[in-house]
Amino acid sequence: MTKDTDHEALHREINAKAAFAAKNLLLVKGLYDGIEINDDMGRLVEAKLRAASVGTFDCYCIGCKKETPFIISAMPVVHSGGGLRGGNALAQPPSVFAVRSVCQRDLKTYIYVFEKSKDRLTKIGQTPSVADISFGELNGIEGTLDSLDRKELGKAIGLFAHDAASGAFVYLRRVFERMIRRAHDRRIEGGTPAIEDFDRMRVDEKIKALSAELPDRVVKNSAVFSVLSAGIHELADEECLTLFPVLKAVIFQMLEEEEHKRRKKIVERETDAAFQALLSKSSNTAARELPATKSPDSKEGACREGI
Repeated sequence: MTKDTDHEALHREINAKAAFAAKNLLLVKGLYDGIEINDDMGRLVEAKLRAASVGTFDCYCIGCKKETPFIISAMPVVHSGGGLRGGNALAQPPSVFAVRSVCQRDLKTYIYVFEKSKDRLTKIGQTPSVADISFGELNGIEGTLDSLDRKELGKAIGLFAHDAASGAFVYLRRVFERMIRRAHDRRIEGGTPAIEDFDRMRVDEKIKALSAELPDRVVKNSAVFSVLSAGIHELADEECLTLFPVLKAVIFQMLEEEEHKRRKKIVERETDAAFQALLSKSSNTAARELPATKSPDSKEGACREGI
């Protein structure tokens, strides 16, 4: 690999990291959260946001109510008014700028507003809000949710929108624990004995014991519980704010898979019952269509004997 190629690869890597950080500021961070721009990476992120050069991204659209691609463009912020004379601080390049993103299906517009202050870039405005977008995602699976799950997921989203992510983790963990409890209940309803000392088991032990009943994503991502617990007891709110969107997405996927698994069992049960009924009907029809056996005393038999 030549030096030029090495340099190009490094340039692409730096640009990709900057684009990721810019998208994270747009989609994940809440109001009045931001990034430091006192180094080359921070300044590159700011430049990418000002120029709207972060590429397309997928985001839940509250218009078409699904995950869709968005493209972004720079949005002019009018900088005019009385008293803008040379030397006046208001005449300096604007510290506030905005970015507009548009859904490629519904053409729904999202707007983000940023302020540069010394060595920090802060998100000071957003519409629709993080809560509006998150509640929209929640409404997308609402018909499949347990009422208590719906209520507590709503509380988690509301806390996250107000930068209280460690409190939001409490409700995500409660939803996760209820999925495990429901799996144990389904096991018993299916005729399998309850797991001995189930309530005394650690969560990872419960998940292992219920692997056949739980959604695959719960089994594969059992560490979610440990991360949620760490968020409640150990992690700083800033770390929780970063982790919450990912954990929320994983919990949503688990709930959707749980509902899919429940419906699949219902359909399989109904199909099996219908098939058994069809077999029974076919058997009865075949029995009626078999030729009757003639008795020796019948008229036909008597005729043959008289020949």
